[in-house]
Amino acid sequence: MVAGMLKSLAGAFVFVFLMMAVLFRSVRFGLLAMLPLTATILVVHGLIGWTGKYYDMPVAVLSSLTLGLSVDFAIHFIQRMRSLHKQTGSFVEAARQICEAPSRAIARNAIVIALGFTPLFLAPLLPYVTVGVFMASIMAISGVATLVLLPAAMSLISTTLFSDSADSAEAME
Repeated sequence: MVAGMLKSLAGAFVFVFLMMAVLFRSVRFGLLAMLPLTATILVVHGLIGWTGKYYDMPVAVLSSLTLGLSVDFAIHFIQRMRSLHKQTGSFVEAARQICEAPSRAIARNAIVIALGFTPLFLAPLLPYVTVGVFMASIMAISGVATLVLLPAAMSLISTTLFSDSADSAEAME
């Protein structure tokens, strides 16, 4: 059953990418949206393996939640960045503006939701503790991945994402 859940997770990962590509009407932005999700899955599942916990049913079920929760911040970040770039006409100015209110909102959201799961750390039943640790980790890691990896990746490939290539190339040096 767990092997089936793992295959299902892989299939859902592909499906989420296709949805992101359609949502953003761009394969590039679809791939970019998958960056925080991929990082979150790798880190969380890596930590699970590192601690010696098996990929059991609770972890398998919670893994599917990782897909939706982790990509959510990326959708908001990318869409807001595209909107700001459209308004300003400059990648550098859009990047500056997204580091203000939009990034603070994402950070606060991730922190509040992650903290909301911490009372489960003290639960008497191990499955509740697993859910608490797993969900808090997902929210914290996906928030950090969105706020660190996405801007870094966008600045590296800004010339292919946005039209003001000279502006973004000069500002990032």
